[in-house]
Amino acid sequence: MKRSSLVSIALLACAALASVAVATYDRVASVAVVAYASVKAFVLDGVALLAGISDGPKSPVVFLVQAKAFVLRLAKRERPVVTASWRMCPSI
Repeated sequence: MKRSSLVSIALLACAALASVAVATYDRVASVAVVAYASVKAFVLDGVALLAGISDGPKSPVVFLVQAKAFVLRLAKRERPVVTASWRMCPSI
């Protein structure tokens, strides 16, 4: 009886130790992965900055040029000629 209780206590202690080890490994591994991703992004952003390549936010001037091009495309478009006899509903 005494031996079986010692075995069950030992198994419970091993299970608790394994649980703590898994939780600790998970926290350390996740911190390491986040740190690696942050350092990699920082280095790649620095390289892109030095190379003149950036995917960052566009300048307001770019948006104005795109808007002007859109308006010019609309102005060049052919529009149908609407006559006085044209109606929305031909059944009336």
